[in-house]
Amino acid sequence: MFPTLLIFTTLLFLSLSLSNAQKPPLFVFGDSLYDDGMTLYNGVKGAGLSTGLTAKLILKSRLVDTLTVVLSPISLVTQFAGLPFLQPYLLPGLKDYTKGINFASAGACVLVETRPQTINLKRQINYFIQMVQKLKQQVGEAQANKLLSEAVYLFNIAGNDYVTLLQKNVKKLPLSNFKRNRQMNMILGNLTIHIKTIYNQGGRKFAFQNLGPLGCMPSMKYMLAFKGTCAPEPQELAKMHNAKFAALAKRLQTNLPGFKYSIYDFYTSLYLRVIYGSRYGFRESETACCGSGSYNGDFTCQKKDQSFTVCSNPSEYLWFDAAHPTDKANQAFSKEFWSGGSNLVAPYNLQNLFAAN
Repeated sequence: MFPTLLIFTTLLFLSLSLSNAQKPPLFVFGDSLYDDGMTLYNGVKGAGLSTGLTAKLILKSRLVDTLTVVLSPISLVTQFAGLPFLQPYLLPGLKDYTKGINFASAGACVLVETRPQTINLKRQINYFIQMVQKLKQQVGEAQANKLLSEAVYLFNIAGNDYVTLLQKNVKKLPLSNFKRNRQMNMILGNLTIHIKTIYNQGGRKFAFQNLGPLGCMPSMKYMLAFKGTCAPEPQELAKMHNAKFAALAKRLQTNLPGFKYSIYDFYTSLYLRVIYGSRYGFRESETACCGSGSYNGDFTCQKKDQSFTVCSNPSEYLWFDAAHPTDKANQAFSKEFWSGGSNLVAPYNLQNLFAAN
C-alpha cells in the first residue's frame, strides 16, 4: 500500500506543479481585430466601437464603452492557452505584466503617417519597451528575461495602411506598380524594424495573422462602389503583401538565431467563408449585420446620431459590421490559428508555438 500511496502522491504533486507552472505570456500587437480596450483608454473612438444602444448589440461587439469583451479572437486564444484575459496596456492601475499584455488598438497602422492620431505600431512597440522595464521591476531582471524569451508575440497589422492608400487614391485606380511597391516596401521595412526590436528584447516566438481578403470587406466594396463579391484591386494588394511577408519571415528565421514563427492564412480562411458561406453555416456572407449603405459597408454601426440597421441574428452573418467578423466567425478563426493544420497555419500553429522551446 505504501509504494502505491507514494506513487499516487508523487503523480499528484507533479500534476499540480505542471498546472501551476508559469505559462508563456502573450503580447499582442495590431488593429481593431485584436483591440480589447486600448482605443477606449486612449480616448480615440475607432471602427466597431459601441455606443451601448442595447444589451444585445453590446454582446455582439468586441469594442464597447463598458469594456465588455465577448469572444474576440484574442480572448479566445488566451482561453486556449490557459491564460487570463489580457489587459490593455493603458488600463489604469495595471501592475501585473507576467501573463502578457494587449497593445492592439483600433485604426492602427504600420506606417505612422498613415493615421497619425491612432496608436500605431511604432507607438505600440514603444509601449512594449516601457512595459519591459516595468516587468523587470516587478519580477527582477533574470525572471523577466526568461518570460520575454518564452513569450509569444502575436501580430495582426497593415490592413489599414492599404485601406487608407486605396481611400486616398479612390479616383485614380488602379494603382501604379510604383505606388504599390513603394507602399509595400515601406510597410515591410517598418515591420522588420519592429520585429527586430522585440527580438532584441529577448522575443523569440512570433505569430502573425496575414492580411484578410480586403476586397471582400463590406466597407471596401462600399468605398469603391463595387457591385460583386470581392473587389479585385484590394484583393491583389493583400495577396502581394502576404506573399512578400511570408518570404520576409523565412529570412528572419534564417538570420536571427532562435527565431520561430507562425503565419495564419487568414486570407484563405475568410475568403472561403465569403465565397461558400452556407457551407460554413452562414446565411449571409457578403452584407454585414450592422451598418448602412450597400452591403452595410458604411461605418455607421452603433454610432450616435447615425441611422443604421441591425440584423436579428448575428450568428447567421459572417460580418458583424463594415470590417469586422461576427463572434461565430471569430471562434472558427481562433480555433484554426490555435490548432489548425499546416494548410492554414505554418510552420507552427499557435498551440505548438506556445509549447516550443
